Amino acid sequence: MTKITPILLLTTCIISACGGSGSSNVKDPYIEPNNNNALCGARAIPQGANCFNFEGRDNLVFGDTSTNYKGLILTLHGAPGYMAKVAGIFDASMLEEKGYLVISPNGNGSAWQWDSKTNSNTSDDTHYISNLIDYAHANYTINGDKARIFGYSAGGFMAYTLACQIPEKLEGIVSLAGQFRGDFNACTTSTAVAIHHLHSPSDTDVPINGRAYGNIASVEDTLNHWLAINGCASQFEQTNHPAVTASSSGSVTNTWQNCASPVASSKLFSVPHESDYLADNLFVIYQQSMALE
Repeated sequence: MTKITPILLLTTCIISACGGSGSSNVKDPYIEPNNNNALCGARAIPQGANCFNFEGRDNLVFGDTSTNYKGLILTLHGAPGYMAKVAGIFDASMLEEKGYLVISPNGNGSAWQWDSKTNSNTSDDTHYISNLIDYAHANYTINGDKARIFGYSAGGFMAYTLACQIPEKLEGIVSLAGQFRGDFNACTTSTAVAIHHLHSPSDTDVPINGRAYGNIASVEDTLNHWLAINGCASQFEQTNHPAVTASSSGSVTNTWQNCASPVASSKLFSVPHESDYLADNLFVIYQQSMALE
């Protein structure tokens, strides 16, 4: 069921910790390793993936050079975090089966894992990911020349930095439990990028209202920034969506109208930051805003 509702400002937004893979006791999403001793970024390579090194960093890749792909998806892990974990959260194998090349790059090894604090200078990680996008298109057969960025927690922070700094290379970003970090005045782009933000009011690791430490913005301010960039109307369509964990009661998505590129936000009910996310249900939620088949 959907309804059209006027809005002034978004009121559901999360953030408290530096964000990443957390201190929770919830187990990491299980990823079956390959039956060999090969490692990628000091971790076992998950089933269906391969590892390649680019500019000194390991990357997991789900795909091969013999397939014609509909698009490119990069998944960015949290802090602390690792490539196979975020690949499991979004189920990179499922995305490959749907026709997308999926690459999960390794972070820079810092406490935040990514240079995700947006300022007037383009970050080293932005340069790295920009070059990685070019590398992927040069070495694989992929429709178009852009990428979609799927970030979890600190990877979500970085996704917003990329939307500020290289929007011309992006189809859109999906950010799960990670909002804008840094100075909005330094994010001067006028190039619309599709945005889908997913967050739970129950998230105490990365709270919805932001925090001063780390210059982490609220989800409300994050979305309002891109609503302006994408030229959206103040009305949104509200849709009930499935739960993204086994214990959640569901989710609800607001999709703003008349945007140059889609802007959507999903409230995830009763979902801790560290959770066993249901990748199929996540896909149902962000599929339309990311124009995925």
